[in-house]
Parts: sequence; structure tokens; C-alpha cells
Amino acid sequence: MIVESGSGAVQWDLKLNSRAESPGPATLSTADHRSAFLIWGEYQVAGNETRSRTPLQKLYLFHPSYTNVLLELRNSTDQIIAFNATLFERSRHACYVLLRGPQPNEEPGLVSLMKRKLKEDVSESRVIWLSQVAVDSEQYVRDRLYRMRFHSRV
Repeated sequence: MIVESGSGAVQWDLKLNSRAESPGPATLSTADHRSAFLIWGEYQVAGNETRSRTPLQKLYLFHPSYTNVLLELRNSTDQIIAFNATLFERSRHACYVLLRGPQPNEEPGLVSLMKRKLKEDVSESRVIWLSQVAVDSEQYVRDRLYRMRFHSRV
């Protein structure tokens, strides 16, 4: 649930299946003084209640400009130990960083650090309409979120 701080109005409310070991959410401040939210989970269409034992956790992007849209980015939580979103090149280059490696209950193994540009993933994302009414085309939504500018809080 995302609540507007000034009024307390609910901006967005959606249930995503999530495992206890899934990475936590992250936020990025945008130039329009809003926040883009990166959330890990598994989105299921209403009425499709069949769930696998170990759901494939995916990364989703939500921006309050589109309260009826959830962008499914292309990464999954497979072997993610740590996750964070940040800005490189102040106020311009939004990215997220993934540390991948063996889970705590596994044998020692390879560890890798990966930085992903948010724009690249937005341009290749899948648009999920949360309501039956699609106001804009999927490409228009991706293009608009691709052009989003970010602002550092510091």
C-alpha cells in the first residue's frame, strides 16, 4: 500500500506474493517531487489463485502518475543476496544494484555484483494493467516512464 504523506489518501493498494527472503523495496525520488517504487514479488491476476511452492519473485516498478499500471521488469530474485536502487551521475542515471550468490543455507559459491540501468529495463518491461481501463497505449506508458527524470535527495 502506498499512502500520500500530505493527505493520507491511498494512492495504490495491491497484493504481491512475496517470500520472507525476498529483497526489500526501494524508492527513487523523481524530478516532479514524487517517488518511483521498486518492489519485489509475484503478481497474480485476480481469479488465478493457483500458486507454486516457490513463487518466482520479479521486480516491479510503480509510479504514482499511473496508479492503474505496474511495470514488470525483467529480473527475478534467483540468488539475490542484496538489492538497492540509487542514482549515479547526480539527478540523471537511475539504476539498481544486485548482489547475487549462494543463499545462506547453500554451500559457498560464486558471488557477482550487477548494476542495471533502470531506463533499459523500463523500455523492455511488460505493462500490467491493474484495472480494465487502459487510458494510454502500453508503449506510451513505457516511453513516459523511460523519460522520467530523477532527483537526488542530498
